[in-house]
Amino acid sequence: MNGKMGARPSIAVRLREFLATEAIGIEMVVDRSCGLNVVPCTDRRECDLNTLYPGGWITCETARAAARNLGISFSQMGKLLDHLNIKVRRCSLGCFQ
Repeated sequence: MNGKMGARPSIAVRLREFLATEAIGIEMVVDRSCGLNVVPCTDRRECDLNTLYPGGWITCETARAAARNLGISFSQMGKLLDHLNIKVRRCSLGCFQ
């Protein structure tokens, strides 16, 4: 495991299962003291290096930096973003495929 991601228990359980299924080396913890946290929201918000909002969006540059911080490949980050329904904007074509 390289990186850690924090979330509420209801989100963490499902994410932990997804990460294990996809063999993505991120440790899912049930707190929000990590460098990257998954936070539910009701509107489409911009994600940043500290927070992923399911249903939100993230710039390509920020997604690449988050992947590096977590120690995962861009492809794995793309799978995580897809799973969280986070759209990549201003993308450098093909980074997250």
